[in-house]
Amino acid sequence: MRTLYAVVATLLTASVMLQLYFAAVGVFSNPDDELFAIHGTNGRMVLPLLALLTLICAAIARLGKRMVWLSALPLVLILLQTVIFILTGVIFGVGPDSHASPPLAATLFVSLHALNGLAIVLLSLYLARVGWKLAGSLGSRRLAPENPAAENLSARL
Repeated sequence: MRTLYAVVATLLTASVMLQLYFAAVGVFSNPDDELFAIHGTNGRMVLPLLALLTLICAAIARLGKRMVWLSALPLVLILLQTVIFILTGVIFGVGPDSHASPPLAATLFVSLHALNGLAIVLLSLYLARVGWKLAGSLGSRRLAPENPAAENLSARL
């Protein structure tokens, strides 16, 4: 189960990295091409699903309270990405059609989306790294040498 957690956490990390790429594609493309929709679709469908699967795998693999809570955090941060846009619209009265000249405060507030995205990147990398360490430690226990003292001696030489 720990290996499955590591795989799902790695898929989450890969999807988060693709999310950054999709954002760049959307920003640097012709607005008529509507390529930014890929960023939105990945962020609203794929990322939440992978984050939820990461949380479920952490719980089923019994990784401990800390890892389960840390595995819940990407889902919370992904939901916060949408909340940032909603709050920007509610507080500053701006929407998708008024992005040409938003107030400075609205721009500064909605830019938290990028910082929150960075937090998701770092957290997903951490979860994948820890997941593979945990999966590896499980595998090394299964393949433990018959005589650990001899193994330690040969490692020193």
